[in-house]
Amino acid sequence: MPNARCRTMRKIFVILLVVFFMINIVAAAFLFVDLQVFKAPIINVELDPLTFSPDNLVVQATIHITNPNPFTVAVKNFKIISSTRDGHEVGQFYISGDTVPANGNKTFIAQDTLGFAGHAYTQIKNKITTDISISILGIITKTIPFEMTVDASLANVTDTLAVPSIHLQVNLDNIIQDGVHFSGDVEVFNPNHFALIVENLSVQLKNEDNVNLGVVHLEGGTLDPAGMLNRPLNGTLLFTALDARSINATVGGVVGATVAGITKTLPFSLNVQVGIPDFRTLLEMDGPFMFNLTGNFKVRLRGIVCFIDFSIYNPSKIPLDARDFVCSIYRLDRNTSQLLGRQNMSPCTLEPKQEECLSVSITIPYRRFLFSGAGQILPDWLILTINCNISLSGMTRSLPIQITGYLQPHFIFNATAIPSRYG
Repeated sequence: MPNARCRTMRKIFVILLVVFFMINIVAAAFLFVDLQVFKAPIINVELDPLTFSPDNLVVQATIHITNPNPFTVAVKNFKIISSTRDGHEVGQFYISGDTVPANGNKTFIAQDTLGFAGHAYTQIKNKITTDISISILGIITKTIPFEMTVDASLANVTDTLAVPSIHLQVNLDNIIQDGVHFSGDVEVFNPNHFALIVENLSVQLKNEDNVNLGVVHLEGGTLDPAGMLNRPLNGTLLFTALDARSINATVGGVVGATVAGITKTLPFSLNVQVGIPDFRTLLEMDGPFMFNLTGNFKVRLRGIVCFIDFSIYNPSKIPLDARDFVCSIYRLDRNTSQLLGRQNMSPCTLEPKQEECLSVSITIPYRRFLFSGAGQILPDWLILTINCNISLSGMTRSLPIQITGYLQPHFIFNATAIPSRYG
């Protein structure tokens, strides 16, 4: 009986060996057939930038794998090495393996931070390596190394750099000792989805003849995406700026963006018209101008000499120029006036809160005085008139002033005559 059992066991073992041998032959045949008809998977890679920084990009890789074979394949050890067109490696993607059904497809998604170190990133080469496994009858697995290179394009983010939105406000608001003070503000808004650097920020003012009136340099800064940069504006122009028919203010500067090591700059500017107020509205005066006019007549051999004293009080806090003085004397007979003499007076500076006095003398020949009237020797009145222009230093525009006094002709007694009223 033991021998019979042994013989039976040996027969079973031989049968199992033959069965396994036949299975191996069949599997090998299937494997040979599968390898003969095996088609490489179709792999497509899409790179999409997610976030930006000056040094790198965070990129999402979407890998679509299509299995054109009539059997399931397994993808393992999936690795993507990305490099720039000039061969600089910028990052690596590692993706967990999975199976792709027969004649089916599967999508894999991964993210990585790519650092370009100044290399152009618009063209990316992706070297894909993976192991593709084929399973036969669920018993025997054959692993095939797979490698391919896929090119991908990234849009140059800096090519989309948009000019910032700018708001500029400038007002001429006060007159100070040094000139015309102006104030305002500059606002710069970043419409881009990446940060901007603002540099060389300035505001320049010119008149209608493009003559430079002044410039203010402002501090730049960093603008976050959808961020705002605000800079207050303060400066002083020469008084001559108020002579302009128009003033144009230009804010300008340069914006730059650095994305993944690539920098692009773009100039920007904006023009606005500045209102020019009348300088009289900007003068801070504690009261009106005060004038005093007196005439002292003397009889001399050559004629009648009128000694005229004139004073002006400046109520403002700013020195003013008084110029173009002309003193005239008229005789008035009933309703008829006749010029007797005229004399220019020297210009002067009117200091703040002070009175400035001027003097001049006019000689009237006896013949003109006595025989220029309307049928009478002595006039009813003598009229003293002083004309001048008051302005800020260096200005062409001015405030015209005329002071008129009516004097009774008491010159015969060498008396001082004071005007009865001012015009």
